[in-house]
Amino acid sequence: MQNVFITGASGCIGHYVVEALAERSDCHLYLFLRNPQKLALALDPERVTIVQGDLLQIEQQAELLRQMDVAIHLVAAWGGEAISRAVNVTKTLALFDLLDRDRCQKILYFSTASLLDRQNQPVAVAGRAGTEYIRTKYEMLMRRDEAKLRDRLVTLYPTLVFGGSERHPHSHIAGGLKDVMRWLGLIRFFKADGSFHFMHAEDIAKIVVHLFESSVREGDWVLGQPALHVNDCIEQVCHFYHKRIYFRLPLPIRLGRTLAVLFGAKLSEWDDYCLAHRHFVHKAVDPPTFNLPSSYPTVASLLQQYG
Repeated sequence: MQNVFITGASGCIGHYVVEALAERSDCHLYLFLRNPQKLALALDPERVTIVQGDLLQIEQQAELLRQMDVAIHLVAAWGGEAISRAVNVTKTLALFDLLDRDRCQKILYFSTASLLDRQNQPVAVAGRAGTEYIRTKYEMLMRRDEAKLRDRLVTLYPTLVFGGSERHPHSHIAGGLKDVMRWLGLIRFFKADGSFHFMHAEDIAKIVVHLFESSVREGDWVLGQPALHVNDCIEQVCHFYHKRIYFRLPLPIRLGRTLAVLFGAKLSEWDDYCLAHRHFVHKAVDPPTFNLPSSYPTVASLLQQYG
C-alpha cells in the first residue's frame, strides 16, 4: 500500500486526479486541503484521508510527510506578491524537503507552460516581467535544484486547461467559455495569427496516473494536445455550432498596441513578449504519447461536453 500526499485536490485538475487515483486499491490518498468543503467528490474513507491545513504551515505535517511514498503538488497561489512567493516557492521547497529521502519515490509537481519557449526551455522575461504567479513559478523552476529530492522530481507544465462538470469544479478557462461564445457571431469574421495547446483535466489525470505507475523518477513534461492555430479553432467552433463563415478580416498584431494607446493602457514587457511570441507552441505530450486514449482530443469533443 502506497501513501500518496496530494495538495490542491479541491481544484479542477485536483478533482480529476483524486478521482482517478481513488479507484486504485494499492494506495491511500492523503488530501491536504485548506477548505475540505470545496471537495465535491464522494470518497471512500478507507482509501482517502482528509488532512485540513494550510501550506503556509506545512511544517506542522512533518511527521505525516515522512510516511509518504509519493507526493503530488498541485496547489498554487496568485493573491499578491508575498503570498505567491510564500506558497509557490518557499513552502513548496519546504514541502519537498519534509519528505523522507529513504521512503519517497517521486514527486509530481505542477508548474505552467507559460515559463517555456518552443524548445521547452525557461524564458527569462517570464521571471523578470511576468505576472506575480508566473514570476514566482519561474523562481521555483530556477530553485528546484535546491530540493534534496531533486532526483525524484517530475515537473509537469499544463497548457490551457479545460474541465468541469457537476462533480468537478470548472477550470478558469472553461468557466469563461459562455462569455466568449456570446461573441462567436462576430469573432467568426476575423482571423488572427497565433497558436496554442490545450488539454482537458481528465486527460491530464490519465498522464498523472501513468507517471505514478511508471518507473519515471524525474523529468519535464509539457501537457497539451497537438498545437492548434487560432483560425483553425474558430473554424472548428463555427462548424460545431453550424455557423457559416462568409468572409474573414485579418487582425494585425499592431492593432493590439494601438487599442492599448487609445484606451490609455500601457503594455508591459510581458504583454509585448506575448504579442511578439503569439505562437505558444511547445514539445508537448498527450495521452497517446503514452499509448493512452484521449477523452477530449479535439475542440468539438470539448464543446460536446459543455453543450
